[in-house]
Amino acid sequence: MESENEEKESELPIVIKHIQAGKLTLHLSQGQERFDELIGLASRENQKRGFLFVSKVLGKHVPVKPSVMRKVYDELAARCCQQGDIVGDGDNINASNIYVIGMAETATGLGAGFADSLAQQNPQLNVYYQHTTRHVLADHQQWFSLCESHSHAVDHILYHPNQTIYDGISKSQCLVLVDDEMTTGKTLLQLAKGVLRKIPSIKKVIIVTLVSWLDSSAQKAYEQLPASVEFVQIIKGQFSFEPDPAFSAQLPESVDRDLCEEESRDDLGRTGLKMPYRCGQISESFLPLQKPAVVVGTGEHLYYPFLVAEHLEKTADIVFQSTTRSPILKGDAIERKTSFSAGGDKMHYIYNLPADRTPIILCETDALRRVNGLLRGDGIDIT
Repeated sequence: MESENEEKESELPIVIKHIQAGKLTLHLSQGQERFDELIGLASRENQKRGFLFVSKVLGKHVPVKPSVMRKVYDELAARCCQQGDIVGDGDNINASNIYVIGMAETATGLGAGFADSLAQQNPQLNVYYQHTTRHVLADHQQWFSLCESHSHAVDHILYHPNQTIYDGISKSQCLVLVDDEMTTGKTLLQLAKGVLRKIPSIKKVIIVTLVSWLDSSAQKAYEQLPASVEFVQIIKGQFSFEPDPAFSAQLPESVDRDLCEEESRDDLGRTGLKMPYRCGQISESFLPLQKPAVVVGTGEHLYYPFLVAEHLEKTADIVFQSTTRSPILKGDAIERKTSFSAGGDKMHYIYNLPADRTPIILCETDALRRVNGLLRGDGIDIT
């Protein structure tokens, strides 16, 4: 089977992309016509992994219209129903309760948006959403933790869902794990195993990504799960990376590897939400906007700021993006890089921040607001 797959791979169109860290050779078997629309490339400041697939629709490293993000959420939710058979009876699963988990940091918003669209498209379903986190929540019980080995910040926590929705989550028969891209699949596999140990009623696992690079052996590892597994993605393929021997990148000394212990919100996904999520009255203090603006989420705090941006876009010229703790080299898909203090000696970043738009920066708590250098205007452009 492997040789057959390898032969099929050799027949796929080859796309070669050069970045500062080396050369990527891509074999795209699904969605090749969407690659440049959805994905850019950049180089990490991380010796563990030199390349980075930069989503253009995630609202993270590239500013994007909220309406474009919503279309992607809707598309993934529809694909999940069709390809993943989430509401069908093909596996004799009565999946009225769906438990969706997004991966921190980049996919907290994607996961929430997907779950929101899934719930809106299928009002007969009970859709619950939660995301992994690198924030410590006082007085909340950790369910289990994960290790994302290729990241500079390896720790993930999944908290025990809050009691108002735990009963519904514990009866779920379908688990959906959401990430922007999947390379080896090892972290999502850890997450699936952990949740299945906690919720034995789950009979189906669906992995939803914008792009999947899983090869046959990595995909085969999911067969050991005590549940059926489906993969849903917009782009699929395989790639190889040839490092440039002259390239050498080291993590900055100020990189943020640690769990965040500043006071953080526990009601926006870290302990679970019932979808569709209604964020209540959005402040009209932002309106009217006389100039084009960029709404900026911070770290894992993506979904509420996205909803604010989506609301503002009804009457104004708005794009959305968010800050990150990930150090990425300027160049390739990263045209502008701004660093700022995140408390102590830690630095965070925002990439491709439009200079001609008014920034509206949203932090989740006063404690995180006080340590955010971008809010104080202390951001430094890296040349």
